[in-house]
Amino acid sequence: MRTPPVVTQREERQPDGGLATLWEFAPTRERLEALLRDLFENHCRDLIFGPCIQGAVFECHAEHPPKRVGYLDGYLTADFGPWHLHLCIGEHKGDKRRPCPPGLAAWRRCGRAALVRTFADPPAAGHAPVSYSLTLWNGRGEQMITFFLPNPCLTPELRPARTPDWSRLALWNYIRTAHLGLAEDPGPFEGLPA
Repeated sequence: MRTPPVVTQREERQPDGGLATLWEFAPTRERLEALLRDLFENHCRDLIFGPCIQGAVFECHAEHPPKRVGYLDGYLTADFGPWHLHLCIGEHKGDKRRPCPPGLAAWRRCGRAALVRTFADPPAAGHAPVSYSLTLWNGRGEQMITFFLPNPCLTPELRPARTPDWSRLALWNYIRTAHLGLAEDPGPFEGLPA
């Protein structure tokens, strides 16, 4: 069994005033490759993913696991057939004809990774989190990708749930326990019905 990473928990105020709790861990190639392969190969139907930056959110969803998940020259590739994505999670050198300058390679590579639980401000629906996600940032702190995980306060169709479905924390808790060595996130949160 893999040794769990050191995880640092902290709170961070979001640009819109919301409050996020982050569980950050060192984004080693081995850890990220295992986590991302697991998500893409075994949980992709539960994921919505893409870049999430101010002014643009890509909410991609795959109906089936990728045809192939591979790793080459620092990049993990998830190939879904008609489309694919590349994420730089390891040492990137380029090739002999076009070697990648070290500064550019460091910029491209994932430099920060965290599980993120975000609350609105003021808290909505009795302090219900508005999102659960896994986010990767590159070496310059720019967001690479966010994996939005199932939210107990949203239906699978992403509509507000009449009552929270705490079983929808299953993937969140799986990542916490299986990949980060953390305890499960209990839910329900204060002020919400069970």
